[in-house]
Amino acid sequence: MKTFNYALLAIMSACVFWSCSTQQYYQISQTTPVDQSTVKSDNDDKGYYYEDSNCRISYNFWSEKGNAAFTVTNLTDQVLYVVKDKCFFIKDGVSHDYFHGTEWVEPIVTGKTTAHTKEQRLLGIAPHSSRTIGEYVIYPYIFVDCDLDRKPMSNKPATMVFSPATTPVLFGNYITYKIGEKGDEKSVTNMFYTSRVTNYRMTDIFYTEKMEVCPNVSDIKMQQDSIMRFAPTTGYYIKYTK
Repeated sequence: MKTFNYALLAIMSACVFWSCSTQQYYQISQTTPVDQSTVKSDNDDKGYYYEDSNCRISYNFWSEKGNAAFTVTNLTDQVLYVVKDKCFFIKDGVSHDYFHGTEWVEPIVTGKTTAHTKEQRLLGIAPHSSRTIGEYVIYPYIFVDCDLDRKPMSNKPATMVFSPATTPVLFGNYITYKIGEKGDEKSVTNMFYTSRVTNYRMTDIFYTEKMEVCPNVSDIKMQQDSIMRFAPTTGYYIKYTK
């Protein structure tokens, strides 16, 4: 019985030691447009965009796993329609639908009657306004490679660089729109690839800063926030523990 207790104690001690020795890391990925002549960026803080005489299609990827949504801004004086059943998220050569033909049944006030709502294949955007469309993530897992250290030392991040041929993920959107319900359809393809992956210790990418919140209220005058050193809209991140 004593032997069992000592063995159990040893196992518990090992588990405590292991949990205390784990570190939090962030894998931050940078993206690049495949065709940089049509998809551009003013800088990393403003994200990528495509623009023609009718619309501007912009992207802000920054989120955990990457936000693949796109925002369409109507530059015309007419209603612009996104043809949703002719729009697709493309990842590594596979098309994923934006239009699912979904129908919803919702109760109306009394709970005795219902309203049927059907997903629309045409999404209207009023003149000089915007609409965001999206439901997919760019990459849900950390990228693993024998040449990429998953436990980098402090202030020594580990990085790998990729081309369109070697990238972990090639992704983008095929978007179809038209001006007015009877207008001619136009299709646009915006493709991107993960061009750089860097692993950081969490302590290397966050810092704390005291910020003034309510100057006239003494007990909440100052607040200490944890701030990320960089958060480019042209990139995305994944948290992991080792």
